[in-house]
Amino acid sequence: MTEEQTTLNVDGQNAQTTSPDGDVDYEILYQKEKKYSQSLRSRAQEAETKNGDLSLKAEDDRQAKLIAEGKKDDLIAELSERNKAAEADLSGYRKEEALKKESLLESIDEKDRVYYENMTLTQLEHFVSQSQSPDVSNPAVAVQGRTNADFSIDSFMKENDKFKRENFGDILKSYKQKASNK
Repeated sequence: MTEEQTTLNVDGQNAQTTSPDGDVDYEILYQKEKKYSQSLRSRAQEAETKNGDLSLKAEDDRQAKLIAEGKKDDLIAELSERNKAAEADLSGYRKEEALKKESLLESIDEKDRVYYENMTLTQLEHFVSQSQSPDVSNPAVAVQGRTNADFSIDSFMKENDKFKRENFGDILKSYKQKASNK
């Protein structure tokens, strides 16, 4: 009986009817999708952790096998080469970190450097970024959506109340700027 109720499409596939979009709550759909994405992300992180653990276990098993076969000298040579490569990388990172730290310390006054020399690089970066003013500056003359009209007090007083409320700050700024230029 179910075969009678489904209709075949031109391609030979079963056609499915969907409800109209009028009664769909998009907020709920968004929350479900967000929850699904978070679960996928957590599963991927678990898989990466498990993969790392299995890789370490496989390496330990390989080393135990080499020791059992009596190839300790080969294993020692291999591990010492890895150790040398890791030490070279570590020294490079330490030099880079010292250069960054020195450049950050140079931005601090000489008399205060003594207090900040023992900070870690991340602490020092945070401190320097907090002490410096932001690079973003507001434009002094015109803001998008407003005109750069120069009002006198007489022309300003002739405007309607709504215009006066919206632009009162601008006229004060223009008078303050004119006063500072004298």
